[in-house]
Amino acid sequence: MNTTPDLKLVGVALVDGRPLACADCDNTFSLEVHKRGPFETGPAWVCCLACGHGGEDQAVTNGLVDAVLDGWAQRQKSADRDQFIAEWRGTVLEGELYPTLDVYQAAGAAKAVYEGAQPHVKRWLRGKKRSAKAVVKAPLRLAKTKAGEASASVKVAAVGAAWDLQTGGAGLPGKPSRMGRCRVKGCRKGWVTITTRVHSTTGKKQQQRIRCAVCDRAD
Repeated sequence: MNTTPDLKLVGVALVDGRPLACADCDNTFSLEVHKRGPFETGPAWVCCLACGHGGEDQAVTNGLVDAVLDGWAQRQKSADRDQFIAEWRGTVLEGELYPTLDVYQAAGAAKAVYEGAQPHVKRWLRGKKRSAKAVVKAPLRLAKTKAGEASASVKVAAVGAAWDLQTGGAGLPGKPSRMGRCRVKGCRKGWVTITTRVHSTTGKKQQQRIRCAVCDRAD
């Protein structure tokens, strides 16, 4: 006899209207039905999960179990119940099978796992992309920095060589020294304004501008 039950019942199953029960403890819940023997007319084996007793039921035959399995339609939605009703040679068996993991439940579970893990997967992928980009761009940044330094060195060398060639090696021109302020009172850029009668053509005092004899900065 196969240890895997052919029918795993939930609740109370009815055989021609009477409850299917354990022959030892009369339990009507949590029963398993196993096909036994090669003949369809042979009685199936009913096992009770409450007391562990197993025994034959003359009304439940192998053919009736096959009729239940052949007529059972897989649930279309996860909320549906695996209820059945089957008839074989005048005997009717009806009840509900223990729910199994079908394609609809698997799809729902996979969708829930995907939706829950999607944000974490996206963050992980973004981190991987950033790491990969950093690894790729590091040599490029280093090469760009070295190229910039080399270009700056070449420019400085070129400017220095051109200046030396033009000035005959005189070097860079220094900053012109600032001329100190003249100490003569009233001197403005080498010119001094005086009031005199000697230089006047009219004999009266007039203002005249003359060159400063100290700084000599007049244009």
